[in-house]
Amino acid sequence: MQSEAPAYDILNYLPDGILMVDERGVILFVNDAFAEMLGHETAMLFGLNILSLLADIDVFGECIATVMKEGKSLDSETDFIHSEGHIVHTVKSVRMIRNKEHIRFFVNIRNLTELSRLNKELRLSKELIEYQAQELSSLLNSKNQELEEILGSINEVIWYIDNDTLALRYVNNAVESIFGFTQETFLTDHTLWQQQIHPDDRELVKMFFETLSPGQSREIRFRIIRNDGITRWLNSRIHHHSRLNVFIGITDDITTSKTQSEEIAFLAYHDPLTMLPNRAKLKLQLEDRFAHPPSSAFALLFLDIDNFKNVNDTMGHEIGDHILSEVSRLIQNMLDSNDFFARFGGDEFVLLLHNSDIEHIDTFAERLIQAFKHPFKINEIDFFLSLSIGIVLYPQDASNTEDLIRHADTAMYEAKKKGKNQFVYYDASMQCAIHNFLHIESLIRDGLEHNLFELYFQPLVNSKTLRVEGYEALLRLPHPSEGYISPDLFIGVAETNGDIHRIGKEVLLQACDFIETVRAVQEEPFFVAINISSKQLQQEFFAYELLAYLKDRNIPPAYLKVELTESAVMDNIEIATVQLRQLKDGGVKIALDDFGTGYSSFAYLAQLPIDTLKIDKSFILTLFEVNSHRHIVEAMSNLAHVLGMSVTAEGVEESSHYEVLVDYKIDTLQGFHLCRPLPKELILKKLHENAPYFTPSSAEGYSI
Repeated sequence: MQSEAPAYDILNYLPDGILMVDERGVILFVNDAFAEMLGHETAMLFGLNILSLLADIDVFGECIATVMKEGKSLDSETDFIHSEGHIVHTVKSVRMIRNKEHIRFFVNIRNLTELSRLNKELRLSKELIEYQAQELSSLLNSKNQELEEILGSINEVIWYIDNDTLALRYVNNAVESIFGFTQETFLTDHTLWQQQIHPDDRELVKMFFETLSPGQSREIRFRIIRNDGITRWLNSRIHHHSRLNVFIGITDDITTSKTQSEEIAFLAYHDPLTMLPNRAKLKLQLEDRFAHPPSSAFALLFLDIDNFKNVNDTMGHEIGDHILSEVSRLIQNMLDSNDFFARFGGDEFVLLLHNSDIEHIDTFAERLIQAFKHPFKINEIDFFLSLSIGIVLYPQDASNTEDLIRHADTAMYEAKKKGKNQFVYYDASMQCAIHNFLHIESLIRDGLEHNLFELYFQPLVNSKTLRVEGYEALLRLPHPSEGYISPDLFIGVAETNGDIHRIGKEVLLQACDFIETVRAVQEEPFFVAINISSKQLQQEFFAYELLAYLKDRNIPPAYLKVELTESAVMDNIEIATVQLRQLKDGGVKIALDDFGTGYSSFAYLAQLPIDTLKIDKSFILTLFEVNSHRHIVEAMSNLAHVLGMSVTAEGVEESSHYEVLVDYKIDTLQGFHLCRPLPKELILKKLHENAPYFTPSSAEGYSI
């Protein structure tokens, strides 16, 4: 069966499915797009009843009844059956057309899976343009009711204009939804469409038409201003017909998709909180600067807000985000137009200063430091912050993005180590220190992973009876390939990277193993002293977890003593006091190590729950070299006894030390003159041989 209206073959060039059916549902016309949508040959569909293609046959009757009753289009989603059996989801638009004595139903069907693409571009092939020029012109200008209703059901604007005057010859009624003017208004005023083009885009559009050669098709995007003053973005695919001497186009409103694309593109290179350029944008900025001659020098400043984590942890991330926004605004207001400012991540920012003069950089960095002297007021609360700044110079310090950032970060951490709230220039020696740090860090990880850490135990001897009162546990790292790694090297690294907590648990485990082993050999009470770092002490549940571990191991707390330095206490004396009192109340003894080298404040010494004061070995080793040291040692011994503490002297290396310290009423002695640190096996050997007392001996030949 042939189409009822062969002239409708023009509809085969539209991307939407088109059907013409009678009131019984018999298909009178179908275009190629619909046949392809359902996987059929076009010719095979003529004469079929549309019911055979529907997933739900009741849809047709309901649809026809509604259209005939209301006399207008019915838009709804409808499921068709593909030739292969699966469902094709579509949205259809139905219109009733009266043709002489017949009633026909025109159906426009759009595949929902293709909706996004088809809404952006409705293809109009060259074949459509070249299809009998006279017939096309007649169809477009005749205002035939049926063709007008067909074109009126299409969302895109279909139009053509004169290639000489650019006067509009035809446009369908979809133009109203985009421009805000009626179809009739546009056809009356043939130049109105040009007047609605955004002033900034008029030259672009004019040049486009002037350069579009006959037979050529191209796309253009431009803005128009609606009659209500709203700006919209349009996409037009335009063909210059070589025989009709007209421009034929299909236009779609892409404002929403373009806005979304621009937002996505913006967020790809900007931080959503501060709206500053992000790390990706920084990389592009640096690459652009590298493209200039080496003489285009600049400075890169890496900024980190000191102790910002404490703000987030105590006040919440909402306050933290507010502070970051305020910080970014403050710094932005200090920059020149040629400077570049980005948020690197978290509380870190990067500045590129166009002026690389050292005096200018110093002045600017100092201004930054001073700007943070004033508090940031958030919700009526003052927050006092400071900056640590690392500075690198291009091209002196580095010539690529990775090295610049890495070196600036290294310099920033150097500023942190020096006390924060300052700026530091990068120096090559810092990189060597970083390399050493990373090397030691890897050795620590090896030690933890392969159980390489080992405790040695140095006896603590009663000065009067020479009886061993206890042992200090001293950590060793004998690495199989690197040899002996000094605690002076790995403890500092472990405190910096957080491994000190894992090491601390390993020390506690081995110390408790030693306590259990020695208790099985001797009945006399003793203790094992373990060293605690400031990082461990500042953990909220440190004391609670340590006491719980002793309870789980069924070890009386009196067998354990914790030693900590003055600096560890003073890092946060409030937290330290709470933790130490909890340990003291739980039965664990407390020793203050290296006394005399740090703050040595009598005020805090009297407040802390200290059982033992350990005088630093630097005073003991120089007893006979610095006369004042003997007086200091005696004074510290007297002070400790007055405060109810026992006194331990470490560094007893000679017999003369021993004699003086006994005179000064030092309670406990520790040093190579008495016994060097020994592994667990040698300690047990001594105990099994019934030789628990250590006779003072020469320290010659021993090394720490």
